[in-house]
Amino acid sequence: MKVALLEVSHWHVPLYLSAFERPGIEVVAISDSEINKGAEIAARFGCRKYDSVESLLANERPDFAFAFGRHAEMPQIGKLLVERRIPFSLEKPCGTNADQVAELRKLAEAAGVYVAVPLIFRLSETLDTLSEINGTLPMEMTNYAIRFIVGPPSRYINAGACWMTDPAIAGGGSTMNVATHFIDLFRFLTGKPVSAVSAMMSSRCHGEQIEDHSVVTMRSEDGTVGVVETGYAFPSAADIQREFTFTIGSRKAYFQGGNDQIAYRLHDQLDLGTQTRRARLDTDIYYPLFVDKVLAEVAAGAKPFAGLREAEEMMRIMDAAYASARAGGALQLIQNSSSVSGE
Repeated sequence: MKVALLEVSHWHVPLYLSAFERPGIEVVAISDSEINKGAEIAARFGCRKYDSVESLLANERPDFAFAFGRHAEMPQIGKLLVERRIPFSLEKPCGTNADQVAELRKLAEAAGVYVAVPLIFRLSETLDTLSEINGTLPMEMTNYAIRFIVGPPSRYINAGACWMTDPAIAGGGSTMNVATHFIDLFRFLTGKPVSAVSAMMSSRCHGEQIEDHSVVTMRSEDGTVGVVETGYAFPSAADIQREFTFTIGSRKAYFQGGNDQIAYRLHDQLDLGTQTRRARLDTDIYYPLFVDKVLAEVAAGAKPFAGLREAEEMMRIMDAAYASARAGGALQLIQNSSSVSGE
């Protein structure tokens, strides 16, 4: 399969590259308008390099495109691919608000173009473990609390992505960047729409325009409450990049995750005490799995396991979270895929 990589200066691109070296995949072209990592990646794959998405698409016809780029530019990149009927994946968050994602989704659906979004926790050992122990998904969840604290904004600047500290281009800080996965996971595990959101955010740690600490609280239509805490405060080093811990409860079991293991207690078998399972909680390892998954789906003519519809649902919640934070934490109600000020 001939693939193109669009806007390869995005910091997630290195997580994908090993997957593109497998048999059956040929990287035929890359674009890099940031003029940062493009030459190195083009040399690695012996492919053509372009200085813009437009110039690449004017000269190439790949079987599939993996699209990255600045958050504010992602919808336009997606539209260019839809216009050419090229199946593709688009890095989350796919835009800076839900309306942008909805517009792209409608265009893709009308054109019948496959679009996947790397909501990678749907491919994770975390989800596999929850599913196996609980027995069913969605689950009757009783509580959900995630803490995911990554390194400082300087790591994006060092990677050549200074725009990540500009809310007009990035859309926001740690919430927009990393809470996406856990908002989607909450929605997936409950199987119910989120009806209300509140959030508090702060930029006190680093003093940038984007938030570096955030707490988002969601309530699903069945009354389940989920809390997602994210931040740019972890003192990252080569041996450890982030803090990722969670507590998830269901009618069947109580799960606690951290340090590459998930501990659980079964409500109907308390005599067994606390049991544990090994589970790789490092999120970076799942991007090669995503590459395999989406290329297999396209080859089979299947629908994406996660696509723009799921991204749009996640971004409706995201929009409500930012609206709540601007309003000092006021509850935002989500009705018919749109958020309005609440109580």
